[in-house]
Amino acid sequence: MKWKVFKYPWRWQLKSSPEELWPYVADTHRFNQATRLPEIEFTEIPLEIGGSRLMARTSKLGIVVEYEDHPFEWVREQEFSNVRAFEIGPVARTYARLTLEPNDAGTLLGYYVEVTPANIMGLVGTPYQFGWEMRRNFERVFRQIDDFLQGQVEEPFPLKSTAIRGSGRARLSGLTEQLTAGGHQKKWVGHLADLLTEGADLNLARMRPYELADTWGAPRRAILELFLSAAKLGVLNMRWDVMCPLCRGAKATAPALDELRKGVHCPTCSIDYEANFTQNVELTFTPHPQIRAIGAGSYCIGGPMITPHILIHQAVQPGEARTLHTRLEPGNYRVRTQRPGVEQWLEMRGEGEYEIGQLSIQASAERIQATSQREDGVTSEGLTLVMANNAPYAQRIYVERSEWYTDAVTAAEVTTLQHFRELFSDEVLRPGEEIGIEGMTILFSDLVGSTAMYGRVGDAPSYALVRDQFAFLQRIVREHDGAIVKTIGDAIMAVFVDPAQGMRAAFAIQREIEDFNALHPDLPLTIKLGMHHGPCIAVNLHDRLDYFGTTVNLAARLEGQSKGGDVVISESLRGDPAVAELLESMAVDVERYETPIKGFDEHFVLYRLTLH
Repeated sequence: MKWKVFKYPWRWQLKSSPEELWPYVADTHRFNQATRLPEIEFTEIPLEIGGSRLMARTSKLGIVVEYEDHPFEWVREQEFSNVRAFEIGPVARTYARLTLEPNDAGTLLGYYVEVTPANIMGLVGTPYQFGWEMRRNFERVFRQIDDFLQGQVEEPFPLKSTAIRGSGRARLSGLTEQLTAGGHQKKWVGHLADLLTEGADLNLARMRPYELADTWGAPRRAILELFLSAAKLGVLNMRWDVMCPLCRGAKATAPALDELRKGVHCPTCSIDYEANFTQNVELTFTPHPQIRAIGAGSYCIGGPMITPHILIHQAVQPGEARTLHTRLEPGNYRVRTQRPGVEQWLEMRGEGEYEIGQLSIQASAERIQATSQREDGVTSEGLTLVMANNAPYAQRIYVERSEWYTDAVTAAEVTTLQHFRELFSDEVLRPGEEIGIEGMTILFSDLVGSTAMYGRVGDAPSYALVRDQFAFLQRIVREHDGAIVKTIGDAIMAVFVDPAQGMRAAFAIQREIEDFNALHPDLPLTIKLGMHHGPCIAVNLHDRLDYFGTTVNLAARLEGQSKGGDVVISESLRGDPAVAELLESMAVDVERYETPIKGFDEHFVLYRLTLH
């Protein structure tokens, strides 16, 4: 029997702009819980053409439903839509589409729903479940989001919050006192305690320190160190998430580095990929269960804000050409289909340059090609985007930012933090496991004439001085977001994720050595420094996280090029834009020279840097 199709077009005038509303109305995971929709169990079935088919199962009022959740389609800050085809339950099909139209009063938000019943139960129940209850709940949450953006309420979503038990509250109180006594600012400790006490379960399921630091207006490093200390005390649990390079979802999770595996499979994208400390291994946190147990189920895994780096996603039928109007800020983008490797990289230029007016994307089964028409004076505000599918099957076409999230605490970053190495010296990789790092700045130091010093003044005074030197070096490395990996005699090996911070640390060492020597006038020190930047691998060596590779070997050789009181760096480090800008802003002599390096076949261009 062919049943009546129910159609519900709803419209609400909101005060906020589409750009302000989008991160919240498109956060379907939180929105669905806030509107009292039930939790969903998802199963992903890989497809030969790439990507996966998403099957869902849920229940409400004792009625079980199963359906295929078709991929969401969206254009950032404009609209999104979704189709569900039901196999079990009173409904056969639903279609939903949200639109954001700017106007003088803010935004006219439209929500259109189509419901096709599957049986008499669906025919009778749809007017209540969709026509009345869904409309009421959706309007309530849309208006709360708008009120939040207008500063009238504190939270954008009315989410579930599992109450903290008395024992957990008492334990939290005692441990937060220890955090404050340990040197962490009382204000930020209080913010963490409030979050763990009052925060919604979904917001605590995957806490990201930098994201919270930005929300609280706090220094990122201070909050990261606070979270690390809280994990050491048992307030929080650490978690290492391995993110998929395509959908960027956490497809593997390990509570410790020694449980991390290099090879990972993403069922959503149907690809295998490798963990990489620089790009896709992120440190996140959850409450320790002795503090607070949380229940954070799944409500949606395919909405636009699940993958916020994807700005446009369209499912284009075979032979179809679809035209959209959008805007893309200056930057680098990737255009791709669901098939791994079918991609192209693009650059959008800044305002006032020779810019793209129209972008045409042609997608076949094996190739995607984006061609542009450029016009003087045309800005990215008026970009026309044409997507054509030349494959014999439907294709998912994505336009996404190429940059990874700037608010992620990567494994490369946290493992080069001195605070982490002091608290979690036992956090090492599984024996035999090697994880790649795309870029690391390595610093080696050594003392000039240390052997003669031991012979001249004796072991005890010399060792005491070397020990003080280590403390001096460690302080400076820590202040510049680096970490000492190991000491080698009277030398150190230190690492930095940020090349400019490593450079600043090296200059601080040479600048402050005079003050150090003033405290030790009988035994003044001269320090040699060498630095290089490049890829390396993280390994487990003697139960310590260590780094190996050509980059490390060359950095060690560059220390031998130093005369003392200077810093010798490689051409790759000198060419880093942030380092180049730093050198231009400082009073430093730069001597360029070429030389062979022991253990390497080639000649190297090096730079000797000496502060005025």
